[in-house]
This record gives sequence, C-alpha cells and structure tokens, in this order.
Amino acid sequence: MNKKCPICDGQLIDKKISYTFNRYGQEFTYHNINAEVCQKCGDRFLDSPTVVNIEHEIRESVVEKAA
Repeated sequence: MNKKCPICDGQLIDKKISYTFNRYGQEFTYHNINAEVCQKCGDRFLDSPTVVNIEHEIRESVVEKAA
C-alpha cells in the first residue's frame, strides 16, 4: 500500500532519521528513529507511540536533572 503525504500528496517511505525536540528550554536529539518521509517535500512524520515514548523519556530526564 502506497502511503501519501498529507501535505503535498507525495509518496511516503519508511526511513531511520535523526530528530531534535525542543522541550523545557533544551534540545534533545534522537538518532535512528523510525519515520515516514515524503519523497516530494521531505516532511517527516513520526507515529504516535514513538512520540509518546520520546516525550516520556524527555520528561524523566528533566525531572532527574531537577532532583
């Protein structure tokens, strides 16, 4: 099944990417995460479970530093 980009209707392919999240005034960079990347416009899409897991890790990291 060909997945289409919701932005430009280009084809999405599965790739491993690096992505930087800016949270709590800090940058958190993750490498080798699964994403769908548009062949046409280059937009990158992460699935919900991936984002939830990363957000959880970031919150734990911030709480540990504050303790």
